[in-house]
Amino acid sequence: MQFPNLTDIQRRRKVLGLTQSQLAKQVGVSQSLLTKIERGLVVPNYKTATEIFDFLEGVENADQKLAKDAMHTHVITLKPADTVQKAVALVKKHSFSQFPVLEGHKLVGSIASVDLIGRQKSSSIRDMLEDPFPAVNETTPLSIVKSILKSSRAVIVLNKGEIRGIITAEDLL
Repeated sequence: MQFPNLTDIQRRRKVLGLTQSQLAKQVGVSQSLLTKIERGLVVPNYKTATEIFDFLEGVENADQKLAKDAMHTHVITLKPADTVQKAVALVKKHSFSQFPVLEGHKLVGSIASVDLIGRQKSSSIRDMLEDPFPAVNETTPLSIVKSILKSSRAVIVLNKGEIRGIITAEDLL
């Protein structure tokens, strides 16, 4: 990891509309020390520099939406042994178009409603499995989710390995 340049502190602080006093108070240093750091007269210790940049980054990203802000928390999953008939019934009942497929608690594939068209109702989902949807955590920025959705039908949102939500392109319109 490359550490940001200390000369960026003043510029970033001003862009955010923070005074030296406000920034100093937030990171627990005196305003005079912050002034000296910004002027290049003092090099802060690693802990202080990290706290300054972490705070600035937090403020910069405060209004950035995350995966948890756009996900549907009601996720309907299928099992490989489920039938097309069951999947079609779920599509009709819930108006969902994307389904993660789990074997136990493990994500083993995915299926989309469009994949069900023309299939025999008694066919097994196992016979038409696509690769699992990509997974992100709840704090992944939506900008990254949008990029993933350019090449995937959906994105699964995980927290500690457990499915917490799903995001499709329609959710970001």
